[in-house]
Amino acid sequence: MDKQAFTLDELVASAVDDADLCSVDIPAIDLYLDQIITLTSDKLARNKRGENDKLLTKTMINNYSKDGIIKPVKGKKYTREQIVQMMLVYSLKQTLSIGEIKQIFDGVYELEGFDGTDMIACYDRFLDFKADIRRAAPEMVADLCTSGGLDMEDDRDFFVGLLGMAALSSYFRNIAQDMLAARYPVPQEERDKEKDKEKSREKGKEKKDKSEKDK
Repeated sequence: MDKQAFTLDELVASAVDDADLCSVDIPAIDLYLDQIITLTSDKLARNKRGENDKLLTKTMINNYSKDGIIKPVKGKKYTREQIVQMMLVYSLKQTLSIGEIKQIFDGVYELEGFDGTDMIACYDRFLDFKADIRRAAPEMVADLCTSGGLDMEDDRDFFVGLLGMAALSSYFRNIAQDMLAARYPVPQEERDKEKDKEKSREKGKEKKDKSEKDK
């Protein structure tokens, strides 16, 4: 098997070299879906890791609207606030489920006085924080490999390092989910509804299994 020539620093730099759509790049006027698709396709083009990778699509945006993940649409145009929400969904869905993302938005908009201006301001601060993380990532990965005694030129150490990066990703996802549960918990009424749905699904499965056995 041919091995590609690379260094760990190059791999990390490439992995974190993603593009963002800054709020200042979003027009102050409301946009139609086609305009949003054109805007994001242009600004986020280099985020595609393969030819079949999708950025934002009309179907995705329509589903976000129907599911109440982004603010209700008035007419056929979307505001800057709604486009910022789309960008946050685009970012968060790499780690969290759509249900968890909706849980975050629902919890944030319940904060006293929180409105669209706050959402855009928080988005801008998030991009700044993300840039800090992007700059810190190469050194953090290098330090972890060094402290683990890994020589990334060695095939076995490289394998161990790869496993470690996957574990690190899992830990960070768990932290995000725990932060979500701690600050924006699902209301008891919704948890009860979900339990009832789960019981109904289990009963339905039991009936189906029994019916198949009786055949």
